[in-house]
Amino acid sequence: MEINTRMEISAPASEIFDAFVNPEKIGNFWFSNSSERWEKGKTIILSYEEFEANVPIQIMDIRENRRILLTWGPISDERAVTMSFTQVDEKTIVEVKEVGFQEYERLLTDPVLAEVRTYEYEEIINNLMGGKGGWTFVLACLKAYLENGVTSLRTGLLR
Repeated sequence: MEINTRMEISAPASEIFDAFVNPEKIGNFWFSNSSERWEKGKTIILSYEEFEANVPIQIMDIRENRRILLTWGPISDERAVTMSFTQVDEKTIVEVKEVGFQEYERLLTDPVLAEVRTYEYEEIINNLMGGKGGWTFVLACLKAYLENGVTSLRTGLLR
């Protein structure tokens, strides 16, 4: 299973790439902060101060100004996230693809788990839709930050 989200942002790919990997910028649109600059092979801790949460991510690959590949999530259901940056004139198309969700897929397709599936179906769909909504919100906050200097949008989301 996968989640795909795309958005056009009026900024060069280099500026968008730097907003993600630079710990001094990420707090303007996504997590409160990042433990360090993102580089291939590093484990980074992203913090959400508003929710008192820390999220470890592993940077699997980076192609400067073009792509970031990271993994996150529980070991039993680790997910891979690819962020791609395609510049077209003065704009950049940002695409986020998150793949994984093996546990959800197993619950939805294993006939032995039909009873569990009925019970958990709504939760699974809500989590997948929440992931899509989450990436849409991240990209909207990034767009507001880079195009208009808005840095407070990310803190307005309520649980």
